[in-house]
Amino acid sequence: MSFTVGRRITAGARSVCRGVGYVVAVSILIGLGVRVVEAATLCVNKNGAHGCFTTVQAAIDAVSSSNSTITVGPGSYTAACGGPGCSVAVISAAAANGSALSGLTLLCNNGKLTHSVFLDATGLNHAVAVSGVSQVTIAGCIAENAAREGILIENSDNSYIANNEVTGNDLAMGLTIGTGSPACPTFTPPGTGGAIQCCPDAAAGGPGNFPNDNDDCGEGIHLRGVTNSVLQGNLVHNNIGGILLSDETGPNSNNLVAGNASKDNTAFGGDCGVTLASHVACAGGADDVTGCTLAPASPPYGVFHDVVDGNLLTDNGASGAGVFANPGIPPGSATAAYANQISNNTVENNGQPGIAIHVHAANGNADNNVIVGNTVGGNGGDSEATPVSHPPGLGIEVLSNGDFGGPFGSAAPIAGTLISHNSVSNQDIDVWIGNNATTANVALNNLTGKHATGVNNAGSGSVTATGNYWGCPSGPNTSRCTSTSGTVVSSPFVSQSLKY
Repeated sequence: MSFTVGRRITAGARSVCRGVGYVVAVSILIGLGVRVVEAATLCVNKNGAHGCFTTVQAAIDAVSSSNSTITVGPGSYTAACGGPGCSVAVISAAAANGSALSGLTLLCNNGKLTHSVFLDATGLNHAVAVSGVSQVTIAGCIAENAAREGILIENSDNSYIANNEVTGNDLAMGLTIGTGSPACPTFTPPGTGGAIQCCPDAAAGGPGNFPNDNDDCGEGIHLRGVTNSVLQGNLVHNNIGGILLSDETGPNSNNLVAGNASKDNTAFGGDCGVTLASHVACAGGADDVTGCTLAPASPPYGVFHDVVDGNLLTDNGASGAGVFANPGIPPGSATAAYANQISNNTVENNGQPGIAIHVHAANGNADNNVIVGNTVGGNGGDSEATPVSHPPGLGIEVLSNGDFGGPFGSAAPIAGTLISHNSVSNQDIDVWIGNNATTANVALNNLTGKHATGVNNAGSGSVTATGNYWGCPSGPNTSRCTSTSGTVVSSPFVSQSLKY
């Protein structure tokens, strides 16, 4: 992918029809416009030649008009700072020139990923942090070695993050995991037996990471409270997790995650290639510098109308792509991740189910998500879905259960899931649904698996699985075909592989 100087791609806000997956992607793509901007151009290079700055932050601090461009020449850049949020590049509305940073374009090597511009965040929180500033473009940079996220975008809209490599981040986990002390600041760690597994701030006295990022340090690229933005053509690898969209500080909606490679994210056990996770809201004013004070009485902002399309999601520690509605505070409340689309991705050889949708509490909402057009195979299992000693590999999983315990109540069933036009192979169970009254429509897929189970309905809801190819002409539950388990309506079926 290439990036043209002076052009910005902007995703326009669109409403999404429930259950009509392709409409979501088409709506967002129609909203992509090209806008020519003309403003000041500043430059950064290692020796300060031609009047350029020698650090990226110095150039950002010198921006005096909106829609400016900063070009960064070849070399490795870092920063000398020690306060909360310390990063190689901070683009913040709280800065003295914050009002001038709207529309800022940061181009490493003219926005093309040629492995020549390194933003080395060793000992810092992030390589790039954007907070409260909209219409920002980050392109062509290598964001590496951060204590937390390589690239963090929060409380922003209409940003464009393209052609970056994000690798070797989330390193702060190593400061505390398994050590037992000192306690992480501002939140209770989730570790057991005195071992701490959480993500502290890289700077002494910093606020620490957001509570819900305990186990992943925010992953490689994180959009938090972001709308109408695009992640495109990025290579995200060898972090704890790949790409995270969450809603602690505001709605996360109408974003497009397209054409990225998120793979080999396995540090400290790893996380998903792409995660769409709704979390408990923070009190007003929360950001990377101030930290998050949970506001349990507030309703969730929600993760919704996001599209994850055409990505390579392979060899990650958890799922290739996951949509998660989590327990809230107090027990009985929950969060919402609904009406999202996971489409046209290659999802293979991940440590947990290839594509997963989860609800773990009463009143959780993961309804009307769409899984369409994906190639899925060779992914791992989930002990919550298949409670046996060695859970088999699951291609696509729609799971609603009370795994988090009694106080959170019986998990809300998931409704309106559409699973269509996917090709699933080399899985013990192609599609797993359960384990309460969750329902799903599974139609027009190739469910060839390992000639084991095509659709397993482990719950009490109804699963309609018509128009699928089950691996042989005679249909499900016959010789050499995949089978069904539980209440599954599988007729009519097709007798030959579907071509997409």
